[in-house]
Amino acid sequence: MSTKWDTRFLGLAAHISGWSKDPSSQVGAVITDGNRIVSLGYNGFAAGVQDSDERLTDRHCKLNLTIHAEENAMIFAKRDLRGCTVYVTHPPCPRCASKLIQEEVGRIVYISPSEDFLSRWADDLKLSHEMYQEAGTEISAYEIDQINIGNTRVTVAPGGFFTAVLGNFLDPGKKS
Repeated sequence: MSTKWDTRFLGLAAHISGWSKDPSSQVGAVITDGNRIVSLGYNGFAAGVQDSDERLTDRHCKLNLTIHAEENAMIFAKRDLRGCTVYVTHPPCPRCASKLIQEEVGRIVYISPSEDFLSRWADDLKLSHEMYQEAGTEISAYEIDQINIGNTRVTVAPGGFFTAVLGNFLDPGKKS
């Protein structure tokens, strides 16, 4: 897959992340087969489960109720994902990495995490990378400045990580 398609699908994942109601972590995922979209997903509670402010702001409760973006995309795919590519706005956690490997996804592409994100999740990401290496799963990471906002046609959703980060590309004088 070319950089052009990678950045388009990462841009789409960033757009989809804005659909999440999580006030602190909005994650989006796109599964493709070549340059055709197979499925989309974002992090959130299961259908029919009340996503009240009380639950969304209670970290323990939220973590137990949340289906990750990658998981949602796999659930909605309703097909064999062998050889597909998953584009995700954040590096997958070990929980999702193991499921992506089990589904025999061929490639995982994500936006390189910020130093703040790494300060909290570096050990988990190291474990995910070890699993990818052992399973022979290809990974690619793009720095946020490699994503061509004009090319991806990203609409930056209010709130969350991408308003601050991508907003700087839309308005270079703005500080996050």
